[in-house]
Amino acid sequence: MWRNIYVQSVIIWIILAFITILFAVFREAVFIPVAGIDGTLARALLLPVGLAYTFAIAYIFLRKTKAPYERSDTIRIGVLWLVLTMTFEFTFGSLVMGNSLTALVADYNIFAGRTWPFFLIDLLLSPIIAGKLIRRT
Repeated sequence: MWRNIYVQSVIIWIILAFITILFAVFREAVFIPVAGIDGTLARALLLPVGLAYTFAIAYIFLRKTKAPYERSDTIRIGVLWLVLTMTFEFTFGSLVMGNSLTALVADYNIFAGRTWPFFLIDLLLSPIIAGKLIRRT
């Protein structure tokens, strides 16, 4: 069971979710107050860090796993991570944090400076790109 690439992918997603939550806490509690900037600018400035750690985790995971996988599996893993993240975001955001659907959807407005869609795209593409890089080496 633990050799199944999808079981491992869910475990890696849980790790990614935990790191992302810690990163958001750091941003809100430390970075924004110290830098003296608003949340939208802080998210934009820290986006490359989020993209980098997501890709690095995907790369290390696919490089180190003993589970067999094909290119199509990396696509499914990206979709799985995207669906799990959006499900968590809307469930946690509405049920635990009490945010309205309007407030949650507002995070997707790139024209208002929101960067969340770029992070989601990275979640989708990181396993695919990492898998391609690993197969070339």
